[in-house]
Parts: sequence; structure tokens; C-alpha cells
Amino acid sequence: MLAYFHHSFGGNDTNFGLSFMTADAALASGRSYDYIIVGGGTAGCPLAATLSQHFSVLVLERGGSPYGNPDIENRDRFGKPLREADNYTSIAQGFVTEDGLLLHRARVLGGATAINAGFYSRASLEYIRNMGWDEKLVNSSYEWVEKQNAFRPNKLSGWASAFKNALLQAQFLPYNGYTVDHVEGTKISASTFDNNGKRHTAADLLQKANPKNIVVLLNATASRILFNSTGGKLKASGVEFLSTVNGQSYKVLLSQFSGRSEVILSAGSLGSPQLLLLSGIGPSEHLKEFNIPVLLNLTSVGKDVQDNPGTTMRVESPIPLRISSPQVVAILNNSQIYVFSGSSVDQVPINGTSNSTRTRYSGSFFEKVAFPLSRGELRLRTKDPRDNPSVRYNYLSHPLDLQLCVQAVRVMSKVSETASIQQFTFQNSSSSPRGFRFIGTAMPDSDSDDKTVEKFCHEGLASHWHYHGGCNVGSVIDKSHRVNGVNGLRVVDCSTYIDIPGTNPQATTMMLGRYTGIKILQERLQ
Repeated sequence: MLAYFHHSFGGNDTNFGLSFMTADAALASGRSYDYIIVGGGTAGCPLAATLSQHFSVLVLERGGSPYGNPDIENRDRFGKPLREADNYTSIAQGFVTEDGLLLHRARVLGGATAINAGFYSRASLEYIRNMGWDEKLVNSSYEWVEKQNAFRPNKLSGWASAFKNALLQAQFLPYNGYTVDHVEGTKISASTFDNNGKRHTAADLLQKANPKNIVVLLNATASRILFNSTGGKLKASGVEFLSTVNGQSYKVLLSQFSGRSEVILSAGSLGSPQLLLLSGIGPSEHLKEFNIPVLLNLTSVGKDVQDNPGTTMRVESPIPLRISSPQVVAILNNSQIYVFSGSSVDQVPINGTSNSTRTRYSGSFFEKVAFPLSRGELRLRTKDPRDNPSVRYNYLSHPLDLQLCVQAVRVMSKVSETASIQQFTFQNSSSSPRGFRFIGTAMPDSDSDDKTVEKFCHEGLASHWHYHGGCNVGSVIDKSHRVNGVNGLRVVDCSTYIDIPGTNPQATTMMLGRYTGIKILQERLQ
């Protein structure tokens, strides 16, 4: 059923950036919808924009708007939201894994695309085929995203240019020039920062929505999914949520007119499995620990979560650099290893006192194990939906992951020895035989000994926040993203990935929102 409706939010709500955004929970929950999407993030925004072309859509976003916030929009402010993270109100929400790593998740419309480094690159054709996706529709969905949100850099930063030259000097070939495709070798890729340094988040894709047919409710944290039981099978009927504007709880319901309305979780790799658990869908023994009524004993919810392990080589530069996000990547070893770079500028104390500071320029190499075999688990920590769940990724617990990390560190070492990177050494430095002034964990003086490099992999362990899984295809959802054993409920986000797609998942996750939206429309309109 085509369901258009008119709405007027009035007041100052247009300041949020789009006319259909509001923080008025009472008004937004006072009607029913064909689709309720929990999470206005990387997948949720393109999904909502697509479904709104023919059906009424409500997006519940736990954060605020990205628009008008220079800490989000300006490349030169990249990283600031991460340094200012708190538990309940900040743009980024920090969490410490059971492995001991501090990571961040987004709490803002646009999701991770509002706080990440902006690198844009597609998944490989092999990945797309392994997922069983329609290649033609995947390609058109990528193109739909890229018309709005992907930009070819008109110039490489000084550090990125040196990194590219170093990769070629080290014979990490072929050189593929600029391409958004996933290809072995060295390439320049697109960015969600345009050439004026302005970030374009997934929220920008909402400009493609039918404004008469969509409501985006900000500052609304979903607390549980509501269900009816028909014929002995659960059916999603709505969502209960907490408005963080006034602290009140609300319920919003699906339209019952067609019987085909759906709740779709797009709350990310932490948020989607967490909400299933809070709603009584998950391993029964775990739910009983929190006195949550078990509606469906779906044992794989929260299982097989992953994060890509990596290490970082960060060095101070004697040459002034500007802040730059990744522009160049090396895809190596049959796509099992990725190496990329970035540069930053910060103020550091002189002689340990904050009364006097100096400008410090630094460049970094990052390596990432692309397809780790180590897997972990997500569990509830509390029943408060605003709190982070407990998550353990078991980084490098599988021996093959550690072997790949060793190989990737040796790639960084080889790159650091090239003429292009040696210009960033301090000739009078006695801090390292390599001549670099390392910031953080220093690379080993020699990479010839496996045990030494393995130790560096553990001590210098870092995440690129590409964590995924917890609602995997097959064990939790089917290939159409429907939750197994439940009607009217889907999951569409990175929690459904068994492996991460490509060098950075944001391109494919935005594509997935568009792709799945079209698939749902095709189902309903046939």
C-alpha cells in the first residue's frame, strides 16, 4: 500500500538540516508506519531513503544531527569527537572491549560515517559473489551512493604522496592509479571528504528520500522490540524507545493495514544484537541471567563477532604536514593484508608542562589483517539500552591471524626503509636505529625475528573500528535479512557480515542499505 502522509514539525526543528527531522517524540510516535528503522547510521539512512519512495518510514536515531557541527563536518577537526566521548551524550561513545582495547561507536545521525577517517573503497567481486548478491544491483547501488558521497581527491597530501611513492619503491605493485574498485596492489581511492575538506555522511543520502513519507526522530534510543504472536510465531509490531530529550518512554507501532510492515534493525554491530537480546531474542541462558523473558531461543545472537587486528607505526615528522585522512592503500597477499596511512597535527607540552606547547606533525602507517579467523562474543552488561554491551573479540587468538600480522608489519618496515619515507627521519636522533622519533609503541629495530615481531603485534595491537558480526547470515538471519523464526523483523547493517568487505566497510554498508531497500520494494510491489 502506497502510504503518503504530511507532517509539519514547526519550531526550530528545521535547524537539524532536513525538514523531516525532529526531536519531538510525542508527535513522531503518534502515528503508525510501514517501516520502523532502528538506527540512522551507515545502512539505515540509505535504506530509509529508498523505502520512503513508496512507503511510510520512521527512523529512530539515538543521537543528534551532524549538520552544523564543525567537529563532524570539517576534516581538520577529525578525531576531536573521539577525544570528547562520554557515556550518554557525546557524538562518539567509547567502550573498552574485554580484550582491553578502547574503541568507539557513533551516536549521531549518519553513524560511523560521521566520525571515521572517510576512506571509500568497494568490496571485491569475490566478496560480492560469496555473499550471493545480485552483481548488477550491487553496482547500481554503489553508484547511487557515490553520486552523493564519494569524491576523487584532486591532490594527495604530502604524507600520502610520500607513502604512495614508498609503496611503489618497495615494489608493492601493480600501481592502479585512482579507482574505487578493490584491486590487488597500490591504489588511490575515494573519500567521503570532498576536496574542500567537508565530510559527507550517510545522512546526506536522506536528501534522496521522499520528504512527505519519512520521519527521522533524533535522540531516541530503542529499548525493545514489541511483538504479537500469531499462529505460534512471533511478529514484530513496533518499538519501545526512550527520548533522551525528556527522559520519557514511548511506543510506536507498525501499520497493520497490509500485514507486511516491518521493524528493521540498523543499529550496528553492537546495537542490533544488543536490542535483540533486550527484546528476548537470543541464548535463553544468557537472557535468564538478566530476568529477560525468553521469546525466542536464538542461540547465535551475539556470537562470532569480529574485529580486524592491526598495528600502527606513528612517527614525528621534521617536515610540516597537514591533517590528512587515508587516500592511498596497498592491498596485498591475495587481499589478506591492507596497509594505509594518515597524518595529523597536534599541540604537545614543552618540557612536560602545559603552560607552553609546540606544534607536532606526525605521519602514520596502519596495517590491517583483512579476514581474521579469531572470533568472539557480545553479551549484555546491563538492561539499560544506553549502556554498551560487553564484547570480546579474541584478537590474534588464531595462529594464522598472528602470522598475517607479522607479514603486515614487515610490509610497513620495508616501506619505512624507502627513500620517500627516510626523509621523515631525524638524522641526529638516538631514540631508534631506524632514525625515527616514534610516537606510541616503537617498531622493532629489526623485523627478522618472528618472536620479536609477534611481540610487537600484541603490544602495539590496534583497531580500525571495523568490528562486525553478531547477527550473521544463516545463524541469525536469512539471505533476505529476515530474523529466523520471527515475522516482520530484519537486520540490515554490519552485524550481518561474516567477514568485513574491503579495505573499509562504509562503502559496502551504505550500498547494502540501498540494495536491501530495493529488494524489499521489489518484494512488496510485485
